[in-house]
Amino acid sequence: MRYNNARARLGFIHVVWLFAGIIFISACPQKTPDLIIHAASRDHRLRVEVAESAAAQQRGLMYRQSLGKDSGMLFIFGKQELLTFWMKNTMIPLDILFISSDLVIVDVSTMYPCTLDPCPFYTSKQPAKYALEVNAGYVRSHAIKTGDTVSSDILKLKK
Repeated sequence: MRYNNARARLGFIHVVWLFAGIIFISACPQKTPDLIIHAASRDHRLRVEVAESAAAQQRGLMYRQSLGKDSGMLFIFGKQELLTFWMKNTMIPLDILFISSDLVIVDVSTMYPCTLDPCPFYTSKQPAKYALEVNAGYVRSHAIKTGDTVSSDILKLKK
């Protein structure tokens, strides 16, 4: 009987430490990679969240009330093709940059919040493998244009 109590106590301690570790890890800030836009005027560095899975891509920035000043969400797709986005349940206006597999910006557009169906679609004018969403006005205020390029360690790994 004493053996079982000691064994149970040890098991309980392991469980407590496991949960403490999980809580500690989840409380640590998640690393967000940098992405650099190489515009004619100068380089612009952004911290990006990466949406690579289908679920993350579908959720995108839905229900967010804000996006950091020099932040964005980078969508990574399996192949280069015409990409289509919409703003269903997205609360903040966004600029979207469509980026080819060779890391050239091939199209930009401003998208507006939409909470009621039907929401408009925003389709790239050229095939793209990546899309970057940033706060609306970012592209204009930073003089970013089609033909500019981007770089990021995360894109080197996904190319």
